[in-house]
Amino acid sequence: MKRLTWLVVLAALLVAGGFLAAPALSQSKVVKIGDLGSKVGVFEGYGKYQTMFMQMAVEELNAKGGVLGHKIEMISEDDETKPAPAVRKAEKLILQDDVKLIVGAVSSGATMAVMDVTKKHKTIHWNSVSCAEFMRTTKFHKHYFSNQPDSRMQANGLAKYIVDKMGKKVYIFYTDYAMGQSDGRQFKTALEKLGGEVVGVAGAPLDTKDFSPWFGAINQANPDVLFVAFAGTDSLRLMTQLHSFGMTKKYKLAGIDCFLLQQDLPAIAEPMEGFVQLAHYSPYNPDKHMQAFNERFKKKFNVEGNIMAGAYDGVLFWAAAAEKAKSFDADKVAAVLEGMCLDNTHIGKQCIRKEDHQVVMDMHLYQVKSGKNLPIARLEGKDTIGEPMVGKDPVEGFSWEIKKKN
Repeated sequence: MKRLTWLVVLAALLVAGGFLAAPALSQSKVVKIGDLGSKVGVFEGYGKYQTMFMQMAVEELNAKGGVLGHKIEMISEDDETKPAPAVRKAEKLILQDDVKLIVGAVSSGATMAVMDVTKKHKTIHWNSVSCAEFMRTTKFHKHYFSNQPDSRMQANGLAKYIVDKMGKKVYIFYTDYAMGQSDGRQFKTALEKLGGEVVGVAGAPLDTKDFSPWFGAINQANPDVLFVAFAGTDSLRLMTQLHSFGMTKKYKLAGIDCFLLQQDLPAIAEPMEGFVQLAHYSPYNPDKHMQAFNERFKKKFNVEGNIMAGAYDGVLFWAAAAEKAKSFDADKVAAVLEGMCLDNTHIGKQCIRKEDHQVVMDMHLYQVKSGKNLPIARLEGKDTIGEPMVGKDPVEGFSWEIKKKN
């Protein structure tokens, strides 16, 4: 009895002295997450901001005690905007660093390659920018989740506005790899369903330096609208060259949500003037959720936010699901994520659709004016997401053939 009493007293003294304090124990426990994105090259801006948004989420969560008593540690890797390096880095993050979540990659081709890795190793995989439709159809697996509006969602929302407000004759110009091909296919399908006419299509390789060889065919087709599906430095070069050839004044222009980040717009404000795109976020949207989020981001990094904010949400969703599951086990976390809703994302409430793990989100159509992406219409998520197509080939029955109208 005396020994037990002495042990109780000793424990009390140790706690009073801070040697057995609970916070010190919890700080020794760490859970790692992976940030996988382009740090150099065509899409380096997207990778840079993905890291920033994830860092913001990690710091906010750690300030509140982390996840399940664990401090979150983020490990960043460069996917080089290529599938092979992305696979190697994903394997390293999972097998060597033991991450419980991977956010990335940036390009659709790299993301789909990483999906094979996260499926094999049963790791939660969050996509916040890649938009090829295969990721929620033929490539889908139960540990994959996304809050990036994919090609189908973007096409469903944008095509109607173009046909109703901009013109029915459209030329589709896309970057000739997974992302651009998907955007072009889905947009062509949606446009033709609405009675629009595709008067021409063309694809240019990723990281094209000179786009002028394609301009003759575009001018010959003489569209009302030029729809462009490029991103990063490709978009900057394309818009600069279109403008120098007088084509930004000749045609109305529209494009995908990741065509250019907000930070790029002021530098080419004149070429981009009037450009229309659909997206889930703009720092110039008066929505109270977006404004509050942008204030926090700008205070921390001294720059405006952009569509890469989806990476912030990915970390929050994973953390909330782990807390609810009381586990970092991927199967248990994935089961909680299915159908899960969060109120504190960068745009307010978001919910994950159970069937294909796609976030159902309201979006806006934006038009560039004086270098700022300003909202011109709101679209409800239920009207753009489309039916679940897990396991179905989205390319089946598709043709690039131009349907001539009389």
